[in-house]
Amino acid sequence: MMVKMLDGIGKIVEGYNSVNAALENHRVEEIHIKEKNLQSKKINDLIELADHKKINIKVVKDNKNWKFKSTEYIAALCNPKKIFKDSDLGRFSKTNFIVCDHIQDTNNLGAIARSAASFDFNVMCIPERRSARLNERTFKISSGGLETIDIVEYKSIFTLIKKFQSMDIWTIGLDMNGVESIQNFDVGNQFLAFFIGSEENGLSNEIQNKLDEVLNISTTDKIESLNVSVAAGIAMQHIFIKN
Repeated sequence: MMVKMLDGIGKIVEGYNSVNAALENHRVEEIHIKEKNLQSKKINDLIELADHKKINIKVVKDNKNWKFKSTEYIAALCNPKKIFKDSDLGRFSKTNFIVCDHIQDTNNLGAIARSAASFDFNVMCIPERRSARLNERTFKISSGGLETIDIVEYKSIFTLIKKFQSMDIWTIGLDMNGVESIQNFDVGNQFLAFFIGSEENGLSNEIQNKLDEVLNISTTDKIESLNVSVAAGIAMQHIFIKN
């Protein structure tokens, strides 16, 4: 599957947290709300903020006229969030990165974005091809996280690695067979890029051989491996608490 996102993402966001985050990020053009939810205090607070920003609000009385996911009660039409190219990488030299190598599940991408926002990994890199899309579901799962981080779309992961290394960004792979545990890894004041592989195959040996380090996450032997988004969250949190 080819993912081509450079015209922007997040034109539609659904769910309270996602809409509220997009509103704070100055992207919202119009908000749709189911009438039966107008009594909620948090919805009234959101409406007040939207009114202050002069954003149009449409109240939908009948579910048959609801154009969004039936399980949601609020949604917004937005200006698209900008996607950067890997040639723009230099503008993000003073932060940590999370690199997703062909993640197939939109829920995992959303969860990774939420963790990245929580732990100051301010850029998420996604391949142009053979990856899940950043869609309405991803924005929902990220619970506003996608509004606070930047997205870089890359063509070649090997070119991306070279660019990071030329910027003095450490390239760190996460793999269950990594030689050293992330719990013992000393990052110092160094900025880094975590590389995480697909749900099924992880990171290939070819990619691992190009990275500066490959680390594992210590677990019991009761479970074969961690979910990719859980592993990414644990890794980012370890770096966050050490800085």
